[in-house]
Amino acid sequence: MAVKVTWTKAPSCMDQETTCKTRLRVTAANTGRLPVKVVEMGIRYPRRNQVEFETLARLGVVLEPSEEACAYFEINQMKGLPRYDIIFVKDDKGNMYYPDLRLAARIGRFLWWQFGFCPITGKN
Repeated sequence: MAVKVTWTKAPSCMDQETTCKTRLRVTAANTGRLPVKVVEMGIRYPRRNQVEFETLARLGVVLEPSEEACAYFEINQMKGLPRYDIIFVKDDKGNMYYPDLRLAARIGRFLWWQFGFCPITGKN
């Protein structure tokens, strides 16, 4: 089983030509040969924060091979996080999937999770 996670700036509701500055579109695509049940999408904070994971959307969608599911997040839901490569998709077996990155960027993301600090801002 494999799930590919991607994110992009979402198209605006009023003008489909330009991207919206306040919304993200997160897509989970099943790239494997078996069905996968996607149960939630969320973000992962650094270990130093009080909350390590936060669920932004509960899906409960079964993805057949080559199917996709997407959710839209308001950027203010991310509570001031400086990066978007920390979005995760979780399946019903507890496996978590993150956006694919180059090796150097994956190392940077790992170090940010382990040693970085992000004070959570915004309303809870």
